Amino acid sequence: MTISELKSKLDKSLEFLQVEMSKVRTGRASPSLLEEIKVNAYNSKMAIKELSSIMVPDPQSLVVSPWDKSLLQEINSAIKSSDLNLNPFIDGDVVRVPIPDLTEERRKELSKSVIAKVEEVKGSIRNIRQEAMKDIDTQFAAKQISEDEKFTQNEEIEKIVKEYTDKVVELGEAKKADLLKI
Repeated sequence: MTISELKSKLDKSLEFLQVEMSKVRTGRASPSLLEEIKVNAYNSKMAIKELSSIMVPDPQSLVVSPWDKSLLQEINSAIKSSDLNLNPFIDGDVVRVPIPDLTEERRKELSKSVIAKVEEVKGSIRNIRQEAMKDIDTQFAAKQISEDEKFTQNEEIEKIVKEYTDKVVELGEAKKADLLKI
């Protein structure tokens, strides 16, 4: 595995975590909260972001404006049945979604889920690191690289992995701080 392949795999893990963090509700309205909710539309499941625009008129509400107004009821139902505990309502030709303040208990629950997602990504990073180390050991065993090269490559991989792990921890800490801030 080359350094660029390693970085590419680590980037994917980091991107995954960023997407997951954007889905965690913090009590402030954010379009990313609703974007991936699946709606029954046109005989298939489609994400809300593929069917409408999502606006933030104020910090405590979202407005979903579907391009096809016949989907209002479907979008409303999809948001209600999501695990976000939101109560949207149809207001003319848009769906309004009030974002209630989070209770202290709910903030702590969400904080725990953030920690779990961070640990999941850290595990993924460890697996990628292990795979890279095995590749180096294989090259060394096949006498394709010298012992010095093996040591140098191992050090470089450790440095890169530590950098990405630090980014993951930092992202998790920032989200937790955002959640626990009232």
